[in-house]
Amino acid sequence: MMPTLRNAWQARWSQASAREQTWARIGASLVLLAALWFIGLRPAWVGLQAARAQAPLVRAQYEKVLQLQAQANALRAQATAAPVNSAAVLQNALIGLEKNARLAQLAERATVNFKDVTPEALARFLEQARLGAHATTLEMDVTQANGLWSGKLVLQLPAPGAP
Repeated sequence: MMPTLRNAWQARWSQASAREQTWARIGASLVLLAALWFIGLRPAWVGLQAARAQAPLVRAQYEKVLQLQAQANALRAQATAAPVNSAAVLQNALIGLEKNARLAQLAERATVNFKDVTPEALARFLEQARLGAHATTLEMDVTQANGLWSGKLVLQLPAPGAP
């Protein structure tokens, strides 16, 4: 059956005029180009456009991971450093909260009561407590009024002699 179909095609092709053969070649070329575009090139093009659109997000995530890595390395280096006097570090950190804060310590727990402090000052205090005094926040009860914060923090200090 195949040879007869091929023979029939060749007979029809040889009977076609040069103009018909040219248009048939042009049509076949267009079909081939369309197939090449939709099967081979378009999926790659769409993927490339999607990758370009996601690149800033991925770059931002990568930079955040690098920041977290640097912070983890800094914490790891601090952990191997000499032991710190956590109570003294917390007392020095209270200076940033001005006269609006009081520190009370009982064993390895410290309670900080503060009133009308700026969010920036509170953030700096918490960072110093975490990084400098190696304190962990156990409880936090804060309220906001007129852009200032008031409340109470309960911090867990490291055991004496611990880094």
